Amino acid sequence: MEMKKVTAIVLNYNSFADCEKCLGFLRKQDYPNLSIIVVDNCSTMEGQQKRLEEICEESELILNHSNSGFSAGNNVGLREAVKCGSDWMLVINPDVELRDEHYVSYVVQQLPDWPKAAVVGTNVLLPSGEKQNPMRELTFFEEILWLMEMVKQKLGIWDGYRSKDETGYCEKVSGCCFFISREFLLKNDYLDETVFMYCEEPILAKSVINQKFKELYIKEVTANHEHYNYTKPGNSASKMQIFLKSRLYYIQKYSGYSSFQKKMAMASRRLQYKLWEKKIK
Repeated sequence: MEMKKVTAIVLNYNSFADCEKCLGFLRKQDYPNLSIIVVDNCSTMEGQQKRLEEICEESELILNHSNSGFSAGNNVGLREAVKCGSDWMLVINPDVELRDEHYVSYVVQQLPDWPKAAVVGTNVLLPSGEKQNPMRELTFFEEILWLMEMVKQKLGIWDGYRSKDETGYCEKVSGCCFFISREFLLKNDYLDETVFMYCEEPILAKSVINQKFKELYIKEVTANHEHYNYTKPGNSASKMQIFLKSRLYYIQKYSGYSSFQKKMAMASRRLQYKLWEKKIK
């Protein structure tokens, strides 16, 4: 059987220390047909480029001249990988560690058993011990009744939008570490670059469905996500604005809601932002 060519795409932005550690784990993988592309998304920290050049002597380094966000930055690496003949790409955040040296090999070995898979995620473990995969999308009522999420969190009964922890096709997986196929990327014209950050996972999940593919979750191998912070959209006005813009775009283009439901969902999200804005003033 022909060995699939896999390329890891590491998107860096002012994260040299994490990036160096991530590359260290990738280079210890025992899969022989694995290459690495590091894309620097126009880092602003002094000396970042020079330090990246030093640790990327054995890998390809691409320097973006502007930061257009998560999807656009990763697309630069994905296009290069596809051009070089890669069958599968591993999109991995710099703060993700693949401590199991058989990680890539194991995932590639499973692919023939799941022919509809275009996006593949594995168990992702947070520092707290919580599992990040597999994920599910909000229902319409969860979308408009977002206040219930806060109540459930306080009561300790919130499921974090996780689904059943078993290997198989699933609704969606985390964007911090996932495999994506060449076939899907060419059919979908790569990742949707409209959003700068936030909501990339539901957008990708719906894109996969629209192209007649599926997402797959494999529980038997683990990636460690070291710096995950669920509350990240809420720690600044600019980030909350970006989150709202991304969520409204998802609702309008990908949600599959009726026209009436879209209006309700978008009005509810705008109200959420206004209440949040009033709270921080």
